[in-house]
Amino acid sequence: MARFPDGALAWPSIVPVLQLSTVLHLLVIGNLIAMTMALAYGKSAASRNPVRLFVLSKLLQATGWTLINLRGEIPLVLSAHVGNPLIMTGFALEAGLLIIPWRIRSVLNLVLATEVVSGALLLWLFARSPGELVAVSGSTVASIYATGGVALLASKGASRLQRLTGLLFLLFVPIMLMRVVHSASTGAGLLDPTLIQSLTFVVQFSFLQVGTLAFVLLMKEADDLSLQASEARERARLKLQDQFLDMLTHELRAALGIVKISGSSLRLQLADAPADILQRLDSMRKASDAMSKIIDRCLQLDRLERREQPVLLAACPLTTVFADLARPTPDGDGRLDLSVPADASVRADRQLLDIMLENLIDNALKYSPADSRIGLRVTMRPDEAGHSYTVIRIRNQVRPSALPDPARIFERYYRGPEAHEFTGTGLGLHLVRSLAHLQGGDIRFDIDNEGAMEFELSLPAAGPEGRAA
Repeated sequence: MARFPDGALAWPSIVPVLQLSTVLHLLVIGNLIAMTMALAYGKSAASRNPVRLFVLSKLLQATGWTLINLRGEIPLVLSAHVGNPLIMTGFALEAGLLIIPWRIRSVLNLVLATEVVSGALLLWLFARSPGELVAVSGSTVASIYATGGVALLASKGASRLQRLTGLLFLLFVPIMLMRVVHSASTGAGLLDPTLIQSLTFVVQFSFLQVGTLAFVLLMKEADDLSLQASEARERARLKLQDQFLDMLTHELRAALGIVKISGSSLRLQLADAPADILQRLDSMRKASDAMSKIIDRCLQLDRLERREQPVLLAACPLTTVFADLARPTPDGDGRLDLSVPADASVRADRQLLDIMLENLIDNALKYSPADSRIGLRVTMRPDEAGHSYTVIRIRNQVRPSALPDPARIFERYYRGPEAHEFTGTGLGLHLVRSLAHLQGGDIRFDIDNEGAMEFELSLPAAGPEGRAA
């Protein structure tokens, strides 16, 4: 065997060794790439601090390897006594992040910090020769990885990814200890091209990539768990909300039923009472009817949002549908002007169709002048694909100051400028559009040249074309 100028033994030429300066350059570049990968991840706000600390760990390692690579060109105190502690600090910070990424203040991190400080003190106080520098720094790094590996494998809450990382930590420890023993016995320095040095740096470079990948995967795993927990909380909240809504609507329905029955009974008993008393009874009935409609709309919207609304499509003759809707109400509203062809029909769910038309007619009656008429006209219209649609137009006058915003008319909870004068929730038109879409139809809103509002509800016509549509 040949000897190098510092007395270290060289391995036979048939044993492959690496150009260690090239490896050190690769370690610097690898750490910079790892920093870029971690910064590019930045998936959630919760992972920002761990990512920043991981980038700091890689920056410390890259700086330390750069200083060591400049050995001979800069003072030894910078290359060895500053470079090695920077690398050890970077290793400890990285290990701590891979073990407990979300909690920096922990007993484990205190142990890692103690190992770094002890290693740095030994390096500054006792290490003078190249072999001693390698032995002290290598022992410290082996201790850091041993602590991390044992902590990961012993943790009950560690994931499979963390346990695999811990196993890699422990596999790296004996390789590093081999290097420590070799340098302590032969005096080989960091840049001496020996087989042990080459093996150590190959493993170190490989672990750099593995550690970076493990950190990114750990962040993703933690984000996924956080998202699952958030979704579970949201499901629990919605379940409680549904239970509360069911309880509330049941109690309100029961109370309103008593009010309506009592009011109707009193109305019959007091048929000969003064007009002001009868008017109060009628106001009670109107208020209870309005509250019942609000409850029904809320329940209907809740079923739609939970996707629990059944849809039974069938041919619905519109003459039969409007025969019920056009009957005069107890208030004497018979204000509908109907124009419905005898053969007009739609393919829809009859119950949902009644809900849509009742909401549209109720909206027209509520917001139009009391002495005005409500126009309701039915026509047929093919679409671009040739399918037939039945179009129901409902037109009513409205004061110019009460005209709603066309861009928000179907928005949930939106109410027009003067809607506060009437009981309502702003859900009716939003519900109509949702039910129309559910049955393959649509609804539009327009304001004509005379200042009247017109809703245009289109649904597939009954028959072969309607079914195809």
